[in-house]
Amino acid sequence: MQKIGLFFGTFDPIHIGHEKIAKYFLNKYFDEVWFVITPLNPDKVNENLTDQSIRLEMTQKYCDNELDFKYSDIEFGLPKPNYTADTLYEFKRNYKNLNFSIIMGEDNLVGLENWKNYNKILESKIYVYPRENQKTKNYKLKNHESVVFSDAPFMRISSSEIRDLIKTNNNISHLVPDQIFEYISKNGLYR
Repeated sequence: MQKIGLFFGTFDPIHIGHEKIAKYFLNKYFDEVWFVITPLNPDKVNENLTDQSIRLEMTQKYCDNELDFKYSDIEFGLPKPNYTADTLYEFKRNYKNLNFSIIMGEDNLVGLENWKNYNKILESKIYVYPRENQKTKNYKLKNHESVVFSDAPFMRISSSEIRDLIKTNNNISHLVPDQIFEYISKNGLYR
């Protein structure tokens, strides 16, 4: 059974941190990594996100150049805001012949027990990558049998920082994959 790592995010935009993390997990654990574009994360309801179709198109352009990366807009057809447990259920219902796990930042593991239907999420493996300032946090689920901590690369970049750099006319070409830089430049995004 093919092993798929689901990498959830708003991807506004995809940056080299996402890329390095996805490649790490692909090489170590999965047959494919699927970038799941989240139209509306419950924690980002008040954030001014770029239109979901633009974020999808950017992610599609990125994945088209990567053999074992796919993109998914499955959450576009689900009720908003999007909840991981609901999306996971849809993946399992639609792709019965695939084995799904979640790729998650350490910051999201803190408080996961407060997420909607978190016990349903824990029916799948969760592969955790390190995030800044998380080492001293109290994880209720740290030793859960479904949680796997990785030594994935530690990335200090965020999509919001990239958007801010663009607004202040700073160069971001070293922070995003080439096709993302090209897309942002061509479409004048985040100005």
